[in-house]
Amino acid sequence: MSNTWTTHQLAIDQLELEFLPGIGGRLWDVRYAGSSLLFQNTDLRGKSPDLSALSRLPTQSPQFKFPLWGGEKTWIAPDTEWISEAPFAALDSGPYEVSFQDRRSIHMQSSICPDSHLRVARQFTLLSPNSWKVRHSVQNHGQSTRQTGIWPVLMLNRDATIGLKSNHHAKVHPVFGNSSGRVETTGDYTVIRCDRAQEFKVGTENRTGQVFIRLQNATAPLWLICRSPEPHPQDRFAHGHNFEVFNSGDYPYCEAEWHAPLRALQPGESISYDQEFSIGTVSGLFSDGTITLQEVELISCMS
Repeated sequence: MSNTWTTHQLAIDQLELEFLPGIGGRLWDVRYAGSSLLFQNTDLRGKSPDLSALSRLPTQSPQFKFPLWGGEKTWIAPDTEWISEAPFAALDSGPYEVSFQDRRSIHMQSSICPDSHLRVARQFTLLSPNSWKVRHSVQNHGQSTRQTGIWPVLMLNRDATIGLKSNHHAKVHPVFGNSSGRVETTGDYTVIRCDRAQEFKVGTENRTGQVFIRLQNATAPLWLICRSPEPHPQDRFAHGHNFEVFNSGDYPYCEAEWHAPLRALQPGESISYDQEFSIGTVSGLFSDGTITLQEVELISCMS
């Protein structure tokens, strides 16, 4: 389609969000003070996706059976429900409709996926010159109940260090690959370093709903903080944990991946999951003195 690569923007001062509705309704980039934070795959730039032949697109990661476009997107968990080991094509690579946009917000929605019978909606709102929020929504348009988990995936330029508060009983679970030397658990904190081409994926418990990401920058490091709902003891997750990190061995990116609780989604029913992001330097993000001792300790572990 002719407008596949047409982008939309929201901006306040030094913060700009760029969206690519034509390919999976993606948040295509986050730019802050002139720095680009999200990975975009130059191998695929300008390609028009044929949803029936996505495997024919060029890739440096043939072990994955789907195109690695880049940006940020909403996947559907569990991945065991995917077809041919690839996310549902209509939701990940198909066009989304921009149903609303003004100076501070944009709302995009997919078509109804012919395989999963799900429709994904993504709403972004700028909150301030250094923060925004996103609501991921999924509705079941099928005739039967479907086990569904909302799975936001953020593809970040390397180098990145990802940290979260856990506790002494939390474990980091290997999913695949070799994470040797990249995962540290110190007291109540887990730190995952994505600073080299070493393919691995790990999962862990995000008990507080807060994730810190340190992004290498030409001058001072930038910090991205994501706040999402704290899990409840009764919550179940499609992959057994509510936060995952993937680091590519083929491209210069890593992924921070969140999981909303798994739901038995009834016909016609909708679920949603909210995230709030803040971006800036440490001194800028906590200039009001709101930083806690635990946050100071986590930042120290990540530096």
